[in-house]
Amino acid sequence: MTHIIPPVMRRIAIAEPKMNAVCRISWRIFGQFLGQCAGRTFARGAVGFSVAAMTAIPGAHAQVENVYTVAGVAVDRTAETASIAREQAIAAGHRQAFDRLLARIVPAVQRARLPAVVQRDIVPLVLSFEIEEEKRSSVRYLGKLTFRFRRMDVRGFLQANGVGFAETRSKPVLLLPVFEFAGAKLLWDDPNPWFAAWNDIPPSDGLVPVRLPVGDLADVRDISAEQAAAGVEEQFSLIAERYGASAVLVAQASQGVDAATGDRVLNVSTRYFGGTSANRTSVRSFVYGEADTDEAVIARAAQEIAVQIEEDWKQENLIRFDNLNSLVADIALSELRQWVEMRERLRKIAFIQHWQLVAVSRRKASVRLTYYGDPEQLRIALVQRDLVLEQGAVNWSLRELRETRSEPAPESVPDSGPESGQEFGGAPESAPDTIPAVPAEIPPTDPAR
Repeated sequence: MTHIIPPVMRRIAIAEPKMNAVCRISWRIFGQFLGQCAGRTFARGAVGFSVAAMTAIPGAHAQVENVYTVAGVAVDRTAETASIAREQAIAAGHRQAFDRLLARIVPAVQRARLPAVVQRDIVPLVLSFEIEEEKRSSVRYLGKLTFRFRRMDVRGFLQANGVGFAETRSKPVLLLPVFEFAGAKLLWDDPNPWFAAWNDIPPSDGLVPVRLPVGDLADVRDISAEQAAAGVEEQFSLIAERYGASAVLVAQASQGVDAATGDRVLNVSTRYFGGTSANRTSVRSFVYGEADTDEAVIARAAQEIAVQIEEDWKQENLIRFDNLNSLVADIALSELRQWVEMRERLRKIAFIQHWQLVAVSRRKASVRLTYYGDPEQLRIALVQRDLVLEQGAVNWSLRELRETRSEPAPESVPDSGPESGQEFGGAPESAPDTIPAVPAEIPPTDPAR
């Protein structure tokens, strides 16, 4: 008889060869730099406890969008006993999770370069896994698992095999599927087979979260099919804001005939409005086979365009470990909270190899960013964290996306005057305005390293 295990999340800790000390460096404005270390131990095969490393900022782990976490891995195995079935299912889960991770971060053309990977190659790359839910009988095991991979170990594995990969997660993109039929443009109309095909695609497990509008009265009010096809950006802003999207992708599909071959085709054009891919367009044609129905071709086109969205993003955001650059950026500050938030965002940028505080004052911090790739790649990655990088007269400037742009203070003139916001670190009134940072490199914090 099949019975259900109570729906309690259990974390399985994967063994470490020995006790590791995970250090987190906490440092304050005006030279008050404090080191904090927390030890953690992993026991082989231990069940029923959570693995957590202390960090300088409480709740930092929960805020991290971990690209190296693969959730919802479904397993189903039947064997001589339930325990054997469970072992086989978990082993299969390792493989499924690793394959999904590779599909998420590695472009298809790069994945073809990987050698055959066996189970013993995957296990050391897993930091931990969680059993979300499970069912079992005397001979069968069904479960849903979450795997968390070691970021630096996966990186090393891919680098050793000469495989490029991307880690930058895009902000959400709102997709508007416009279908042309009998001279009319359809968006919210029912039926709209092009919209239905996109609706049938499972939610993305990749780096680009694509959102499909629900088509309610608010959507109909915000934008029409004609406005979407014409690229009326004012209307895009309205609907994108409601869905929390940074960009709108208009995908237009129309049926036609190839003039050269006479074959029936489905023509699809896509164009981005807003975001880092603004105005990027593409055109593709999907040829009907002899037995193809309209529904089949439209579904295939939607699936392939969805894959193309992911592949284009990964190619544009490949981490180039052979191209290491650096720049100095000035950050305007009004209160301590801004600096704390900025540090946490910088730690989550995949392109940043490390960063170093150069100088700090009541109104400004200067940081040296050492990063992979070119400034444009870094800029795109920063935008995904609501940060804007701009070239200044002397240094670069780094600010929050929502901030109003202001003229930078002259580099040669020290800050002066009373601080209007929170005073950093409780510094005495006699403290100098600018204090050089300790000459130590502060690497990004990643618990999966």
